Amino acid sequence: MIGLLKKIENIKNTDEKSIFLSASEESILTTKKWIFERYKKNIWLYEYENFLRLVNGLDFNGLVIYGAESSEDSNSLIGANEIWLENEWDKNYLFFGDSSISWYCVDVDDLVFYELDKPSGEIVEEYNSFEGMVNAALNSVL
Repeated sequence: MIGLLKKIENIKNTDEKSIFLSASEESILTTKKWIFERYKKNIWLYEYENFLRLVNGLDFNGLVIYGAESSEDSNSLIGANEIWLENEWDKNYLFFGDSSISWYCVDVDDLVFYELDKPSGEIVEEYNSFEGMVNAALNSVL
């Protein structure tokens, strides 16, 4: 994942601003607490936390991987999930990102990661890990 993020930084870094700005401990803890309260189980994913410690979200070529910012920010995990979870069919998913054609999420019961078609919600691809899912998403926009 780091190699792909470095490629993106090289492309985006025309204004000499690094994408490698980590989330604050407070934001990470707020996100963990929200997930626990929302799903009533401890499904915190340390791969996602490691991502947040590298880069607090990403917005590149139409792909958004959610960060750990305020709940009002639609590019934060909390803000985006508040929007996506309004639909009944997707209440069992925790969303980590989206693009113009896909959602990237985990089934909170099975801990299986998916790329879902937007807007049908049908499974496009299945992944064994958060990192595998994010690597595929990043490769799709490079």
